[in-house]
Amino acid sequence: MDFDCPSWPPDWPEISEAITSSLVSGDWGRYHSPICQAFQSRLQSLFGGAQVRLCCSGTAALELALRSAKVGSGDEVILAAYDYPGNLRTIELLGAKPVLLDVRPGRLVFDSEAIRAFASEHSVGQVKAVIVSHLFGEMADAMAVREVCDQNGWVLIEDLCQSFGAGWRFEKAACDQPAPDRAEVRLAGTVGHLSTLSFGGSKLLTAGAGGALLINDDPLAARMNSWIERPGEVYPMSPLQAAALGPQLDRFEELRALRNENWQRLRQHRCGAFSRWQWFGGNQAGIIANPYKIAWAAESKEQRMEIVRLAEQRGIPIGSGYRSFAKVSAKRCLKIGACEEAARLGERLFVLDQRALLVERGRMENLLAAMDSIYSELT
Repeated sequence: MDFDCPSWPPDWPEISEAITSSLVSGDWGRYHSPICQAFQSRLQSLFGGAQVRLCCSGTAALELALRSAKVGSGDEVILAAYDYPGNLRTIELLGAKPVLLDVRPGRLVFDSEAIRAFASEHSVGQVKAVIVSHLFGEMADAMAVREVCDQNGWVLIEDLCQSFGAGWRFEKAACDQPAPDRAEVRLAGTVGHLSTLSFGGSKLLTAGAGGALLINDDPLAARMNSWIERPGEVYPMSPLQAAALGPQLDRFEELRALRNENWQRLRQHRCGAFSRWQWFGGNQAGIIANPYKIAWAAESKEQRMEIVRLAEQRGIPIGSGYRSFAKVSAKRCLKIGACEEAARLGERLFVLDQRALLVERGRMENLLAAMDSIYSELT
């Protein structure tokens, strides 16, 4: 059975209207467009008052974050051995050395114990920053990592390019409060000293390109502002991009609810099917999910290739995951251990794009049937 996948980016009249309004008013050609300022203010409000700088991409946001952390030649930056390739390359761009920590077995992120062990067992004087990425619906333990960073004077950079609107829900200590008031919510992006956002073509909010930097530290913000403004702004976001993003933010909660409803249906289904494919993400208690891509590990590298091929035939938006950093030359990085788990993920991980979760309510059965047919054919 084939799957009729919804299109993305969305073809909404309000997006066309917002862009047309920008063209008619002339805001599209201004240095300090009110459209960009309005979108920036909305992000600042959403993320609890963090300072926000809009920019041209998520990768540019990371470069700005590393520069504001004074990362340069000879410095070290810690990140997971399985991560978005652009993160490692941006560290190298600044002349710094990536320090690779293996991901935890059964997870897509390194845990706080790994970074604590590194801090106690290795020379940490050259480390300037730590990057934690929330990948494929799985949330890194950012609060515990922040604690280690504060103890060692490191800057924590949260990469939530895949996790806009995701976060954590905690139970308050006061038990005499009504149940809805006992939950305390913290969004991803509010834990790190700095956090990066992406509005690339496939993202949960998309303008084809674009990004933003969240700054939760005043000294870093002052350093960032002086670096960005020369006096013209480097790496700016286009007003037309901001115009396209505003209507999507208006309907963000609506789409999040739809994605989560369909994600839960997929999660329930995989409990009785796909049992030989390892499921990632969505298994953590207290997580506020907003799925971007959903990941599984195939039984082998060859099986993953077949899954991707068969999915394309059936119209399912499945692709390979990232390549691992495990085989990066020791001349380019410092690897802590063999990074075997990251190497395994690099060979076996495949991901389902968020477009599949935007089907109308009650129409997930076509997707499940199509995936069932692939699983049956291969296993």
